[in-house]
Order: sequence, then structure tokens, then C-alpha cells
Amino acid sequence: MNRRHRLRELTIPFAQPDWRSSISVRLMMLLIGLMLAVPGVAAAASDEKQTSQVLLVYDSLALGSGKEGNIEALKRMAAAFGASVTVQSFDQYVSGSISSYDYVIGVRNREDLMTDGGSFLQDLSHYEGAYLHIGANLPGPMRAELRLLEEKRTQETISLSIGQLAESSIKVSGGRFITSYNGESYGTIAMDGRQDTYPYGVRNGSTAYIPYYEKGNLSELALGYLLKDWLKFEKETQLYVLFTEIYPFSDLQALVRMADSLYDAGIPFIVSVRPVFSNTDYPAMKRYLEALKHVQSRNGSVVVQAPNVSATISQDMTTLDLQMAEFINVLADYGVAPLGVGAEMYWVYDQHYITKGMGAFDSSVLFPNGEVKHMAKVDTTKAFASSLYTVEMSQIEQLQRKELYLEPLPMDTALVLDFPSDEEKLEATIDRLVEEWTSFGDYKNTGHEVKTEKYEIASQGGILYLNGQAVTLNAADRLISSDYEYISKGEKSFETLFTMQNKILIVLILLSLFIFGCFLIIGYRMYKRKYEIRRRL
Repeated sequence: MNRRHRLRELTIPFAQPDWRSSISVRLMMLLIGLMLAVPGVAAAASDEKQTSQVLLVYDSLALGSGKEGNIEALKRMAAAFGASVTVQSFDQYVSGSISSYDYVIGVRNREDLMTDGGSFLQDLSHYEGAYLHIGANLPGPMRAELRLLEEKRTQETISLSIGQLAESSIKVSGGRFITSYNGESYGTIAMDGRQDTYPYGVRNGSTAYIPYYEKGNLSELALGYLLKDWLKFEKETQLYVLFTEIYPFSDLQALVRMADSLYDAGIPFIVSVRPVFSNTDYPAMKRYLEALKHVQSRNGSVVVQAPNVSATISQDMTTLDLQMAEFINVLADYGVAPLGVGAEMYWVYDQHYITKGMGAFDSSVLFPNGEVKHMAKVDTTKAFASSLYTVEMSQIEQLQRKELYLEPLPMDTALVLDFPSDEEKLEATIDRLVEEWTSFGDYKNTGHEVKTEKYEIASQGGILYLNGQAVTLNAADRLISSDYEYISKGEKSFETLFTMQNKILIVLILLSLFIFGCFLIIGYRMYKRKYEIRRRL
């Protein structure tokens, strides 16, 4: 049902049919109509109200251990639930600041680290908000709230299952296993060679506890099941397919073939494209845009990948916002509507990158950190209206499933694949997705907004909008000519004069050669005649 029909069906009961109530009703209907007419406005207002303020406090980043990277993964997961997360170590915590947050997460990665977190624990004892503890040394009041009993084992090999996913042969050192609790349990842990099972995590109201959490195995995703309920996140989630590493010099014909094959199989997908900041009038760029437009017409959605910092660090980074806006405008000029921005996690903890690189977008796709290069580091992340948690497709494929059909995870998740580099890999990737018993989400079905001075780009209900006008998705492909003057010719002086001089010189040279040839012939004949006369004598 479209918005106009819904608007007509609205009925307002009148207390008194006078002119004042009539005006009030009309004003109410006008406001409702404006909210419905503009894609994403109502959703944005709702998301803004639901933003959760989370304080994440940890003892150690656990560098060099199996737990390395779990803080960064936790930050990405909280962002996928729409939370604004402030990250501090116990040493950085400011006494009294805990009261500013609705939710607090304490992470203890190292039991042997002599960090008592004195001021934090003191504030926590009076804290009335929600608390989640991960790792060792669960505070006493929370242990009492959960009525928790547990046993500790030095080294174990466990199997973990949660939802429809399972993984075996996970090695755990110094693990704690919950034997008794009060509340709701999440997941199941079984030890090799033992019949006893233990819950992965437990929650009693606003207090929750997970003794084991590492990046790279099922415990990374299992946290999401508990975290969703703890944060009171009620949105329906989706699984998406996301292709990365797409450049103007990628095999664009392969990209088009892949889009056609996935479209025929009924699989929507997302492409994360690298921005181009110069030479946008080249035929190579036009072919890039044409390929992206074709992708868009085949149920593909486009997000702009943040530029490689190592490639831009030598440039004037203060103009990054202008460069990003210009690339967005180039896409929109061609009829391509980008819906979000993809970046490594540290970008959202950097004020420069948040405002200059991501400021035009209200939706993000957050990837694990590679090489971190901050410009203006901050402790609190920006909360996006939509943020996808990313997992490598290969990581999901290594897990065991109870059913062939893969259900959505607790958070909106993008299964990441690199764009295939050759024909063989392309066919294998297409077969891999076609044979997958999973219903993938269409990214443009949800609300997204991108704004520059020239364009307001939005999506809602599967429709793309450029400045309020719906985008035609089935536009015919254009043939881009390869004839292009890559180096402009400079202005030529005295070209006619020099051309005439060249022609005159050529004529003179040819004339001189002709005369010289004549002299050779004449000389030869004179010498021959003289030789014959002497011979007769």
C-alpha cells in the first residue's frame, strides 16, 4: 500500500465538529503526510531516540594472546546494535562518570594483571543501570545478583553451540564454566570426553555475564545473542552479501556478469567501491560508473569504501570531505545512488574521519581494523542509524549448522567476499552463493540517507531517491568510447609557417638530388666516351 492510500485511510474522531477542530485535524494530517513523504525522516527520528549510551571499560587489549582483537570486535558489535560506545581502560576511567551511561560493559582479559579498577568498582557498586561482565573477576554484587557458581579449568577443548550454529575443538586456557545461575542462559558449552554441559552466558534482568569471549571463533558471534537482549534491541535483522575490493581498473565485465547471475538467482547484494578523486572524466571512469549503474539495476546496492589512509596521508586531508562529496556527486550525476560508507572500525573513533570522511552518510559498514592511522582520536564513537557487522564468508562456512538454511544473526550482518580476480574464481563464487540455502536481504529495503550540497540520496522500501525523485533502475547500458585525449594538446605557434618551410626544404632536397643525379649520368657518359676514344688509338 502506498503512502497516499495510507494517508486517505487515516480517520480522526472529532469531539466537536467546529472549525477549530477541523483546522487542528488538517494540521495533524499535514505533519503526518510530511513525515511519510520524506524517506527516512521518521526512521531517523526513531533511531535518534533509541541510541544507547554504552561505557566499555577493559583491563588489557591482550596483545599477543588468543583474546587479542576482542575489544575491537565488541565495539563493532555494539555499533551494529545502534549504540554509541565510549571506550576506556580502567586506568583512564574518571570517577563518577559511570552515571552518564545507560549500559556498562566491563572486560577482564587478564586475570594476572594487577589492575583493581578501584574508582570504577566503587562507582559500579552504586550503579543502577545495566551491566555486562566479560572474562575474569566478576564483581561480587553482580555474582550475587546472578547467584552464580562456576568452576575453573586450566586447559580444555570445548564445543560451543548457539542458535543454529556450532563449533567444536575450541581450545580454552584458564576457562571458567558456569555450574549454577539465576536467570536466562545463552548457548551451550560441552567439553570433550564429558557429558556435562554449561551455558555460554547468562543474564538476569539488566545484569549479564560471559566468562569466555575471543575474536575469530563462534564465541565472537555468540555474544550477539546475549547482547541483543541486554541492549533491548528489537529490530528485525538481515544477512547481506557484500563484495569488496572493487576499483575502476577491476574486471568490470566480470562484475556485470556476476550481477546478472546473482540477479537471475534472486540474490540481492552490496558492492563496496573505492572512491576516485581525480580524472573522473576519463573513459575508464565512465566505464566504472556504467558498471555500477548496471549493478544497481540488478538488485545491487552501492556503498562507498573509505579511501586508503596510506594513499591519502600525503594529500591535504582537510579536503577529504570535499573529495568524498565530489565522488558522491559524480555517482549521483550518473544515476548511481550510494547508500552508505564502509570503513575500518578506527574511523568512527577519529573525529577527523567521522566529520570529513563519513559525515555525509547515516549508514555504515564497519570492517575489522587493519593498519590504524589516527588523525584526531576520540574515545566515543558516532552512532549510525544503520551499521552492519562484517564477517568473512569463509568464517561462517567453517561453522557447523543445524539446518541448511542460515537464519539472520542477532545483528545486521554482512558476509564479506573479495571480488573475484579471475574467471574461475568468479564462477566458483557465483556457484557458492547460488547453492547457499539462505535468504539474503536487499540493502535498499531499509532507510538510508546520504547528503551533499548538491544531492540528497535516500532509499526506502526498495526504492532509491535522488533529490526526492525515484531512480530508474532498468536504464539501458551505454557504450563508452575509448577514444579520449588523455594529454591535452598545447597551443601551437607558427605551425603553418613551419609546415611551409618543411615543404620547401623537401622540394629543394629532391631537386638537388635530381640535379646531382643528372651530373652523375652526364659525367659517366663523358668518361665512357673518352675511354672508348683512347682504346681505338
